[in-house]
Amino acid sequence: MDTPPTSHDPSHSLNKPTIGVLLVHGLNGSRRDFAELELALQDRGMLTNNMLLPGHGTHIREVLSLGWQDWADAVRAELNALKQRCDVVFIVGHSLGGSLTLHIAAHEEVAGMVIMCAPLHLHPLIRLGVRIVKHFTPLVPTVREDVRDPDARRRYTREVYRWTPMRPVASMLQFLPTLRTELPQITAPALVMISIHYHVVPARDGREIYRHIGSKVKHLVTFHRSYHVIMKDYDREEVLAKTTAFILHHAGRAKPHKRNTDQTA
Repeated sequence: MDTPPTSHDPSHSLNKPTIGVLLVHGLNGSRRDFAELELALQDRGMLTNNMLLPGHGTHIREVLSLGWQDWADAVRAELNALKQRCDVVFIVGHSLGGSLTLHIAAHEEVAGMVIMCAPLHLHPLIRLGVRIVKHFTPLVPTVREDVRDPDARRRYTREVYRWTPMRPVASMLQFLPTLRTELPQITAPALVMISIHYHVVPARDGREIYRHIGSKVKHLVTFHRSYHVIMKDYDREEVLAKTTAFILHHAGRAKPHKRNTDQTA
């Protein structure tokens, strides 16, 4: 297993490309999920796009008819827009956002990716429950944010969604077998983060991602204190630090992507 670079790596100063970072939250998430990380990246001079997935940030009914393809198309569009402003672009995704990041990285050029607690299978009981429950009700209650730190749970009280939509979850589950076949196509540097305490995504999903992605440069970091939402929990400072260091380390080594120079509009 490779050791992630530290923020003191002297190679950071070799060159300074314009770095863009696309942040992709999870199902039922919002821009608040990555607010602290976004500020940390901006403080290091990076351009960020803390995107909102389709159907999110409004009423829960807006997401009921949406699913994997809608979200994947949105992430791809935001990535391509950010590429027009930056020399190198990274994607950071949590949970569903992490799975979407893997899918996009299998088909689009990126300088690197940070994958946080991304599902590849999900817990078997969750899969079974979704298959059954979706036929009886479109929504199930979301008990609380999956954060272990009680102070953080109070601080990050959900703004919008207190329900989980079944059919969009089923859409994700339906695509995961395809995602597993795409992992060897991924070649960009990758930082995979997992938590051993899980109620949603087992740590073994992240280990499988790490083993099967085709990236020659890849790192696996395991957190032992946090639950699923690691960027809000006990390990949040380390999550921010390792993400920032990873991006800075690889930005100077990445080949700038080709921009669309067609200005005839």
